[in-house]
Amino acid sequence: MFFCAAAVGSKAQSVETKTDRTQLLIGERLEYELLINLPASGYSINFQLPDTITHFEVIENKNFDTVSSNGSYVVRKKIVFTSFDSGLWRIPSFNLSVIKGNAVSKLNTDSILVNVGYSPADSTNQLRDIKPVMDVTVTDDSWIYVAGIVLAIIVVLLLLYFYFRKRNKAAAPLFHSALSPFDEAMKSLSELKELNLSKAEQVKIFHTSLADIFKKYYSRKQGKNLMNKTTADILIITREQEANPKLIASLAQALRGSDAVKFAKYIPAEAESNNNLTLVKDAIELIENDQSSIKS
Repeated sequence: MFFCAAAVGSKAQSVETKTDRTQLLIGERLEYELLINLPASGYSINFQLPDTITHFEVIENKNFDTVSSNGSYVVRKKIVFTSFDSGLWRIPSFNLSVIKGNAVSKLNTDSILVNVGYSPADSTNQLRDIKPVMDVTVTDDSWIYVAGIVLAIIVVLLLLYFYFRKRNKAAAPLFHSALSPFDEAMKSLSELKELNLSKAEQVKIFHTSLADIFKKYYSRKQGKNLMNKTTADILIITREQEANPKLIASLAQALRGSDAVKFAKYIPAEAESNNNLTLVKDAIELIENDQSSIKS
């Protein structure tokens, strides 16, 4: 690194200035250093850098640093300048005072000439690429789009196929069975007789199934699902469709008895349960007989 230096002062006390360059590009850093040589300790330095320096700006103003060597002392201070004005400019001389007791020595730093300029222009007039030319490999990805379109068409066709297949599929009859509504109800009532009505859990199954057998039978006869209807709903619907008062009375007694078992946890005697089964069976037979007489 190039240094420009100058020293002034007496042999006992002197000040020296250094810079790391005298040729400065616009905006570059220039390191300026003060070296104050002192014969002994006990000295103080009074130095004040001006607020403004023509053509230069202060980037850093570091503190003094003292180094001793063989009984003498060197006080160092570094200042970093820059400049944004092109031209030949001078860093001026600075005043400082070296004080010991009542003795005051005034010293002046030497000025330093600095040439501030721009980067030299390229006189070759050659074009320079920012990056070298790179080979580009072209990949044909059109098959991906074709495959995607074909796959989408296949998915749409499959969806349409299953949609129309489901739409055209004949709906199964309500509560589909190989038996007629009457025969199925009689068969189910006969199977109920096999339950052991001396056991409470089977009594509850008996009466729940008893109500369901009639609801399923009447659902098939009416062509609509009545399985979710309450006993009151079933009796209203039956009263609207059937004119036989004996039928309604028998059915009401049997279904309300089943509700008592399901919801009130009432456990009837075996004879009462069998009587309810007979009432439901009679109601179904009355419905069949009444409808048969109407048809004939």
